[in-house]
Amino acid sequence: MKKALLLTLTAALILFSCNSEEHEDYFTEARIELLMPDNVTPVQIQGTLTLQNLNTMSSVSIAEMEGNCFQLNLLRGAYKADVEGMIKYTDENGNTLIRHFRAHADYMALAELPVSKTELPIILLQE
Repeated sequence: MKKALLLTLTAALILFSCNSEEHEDYFTEARIELLMPDNVTPVQIQGTLTLQNLNTMSSVSIAEMEGNCFQLNLLRGAYKADVEGMIKYTDENGNTLIRHFRAHADYMALAELPVSKTELPIILLQE
């Protein structure tokens, strides 16, 4: 009888502990939009974003873009961001040009739930 009662109590504790687990959202959907200079109208843009988590020092890279925006799921936290790429654009005179660009941020908070949005201005490089 004692063994049956002990077994029943043990099973009840296991079931209770499994059903009462806390749920934490450790990940967020990050959306990083590249901001263009005033005189630039993008025609086509491609680039690679590298994010380095400032706490864990782990890095993640993505090259898939939708328009001028990167979108990925990652661990919530503080990041350093680097972007390199090429852009085909028209200037204020209507000329179509192709140039390399870069973007950088030493600190970017990506911790909001369910989506963290931020903007990153690009710098056109001289060819």
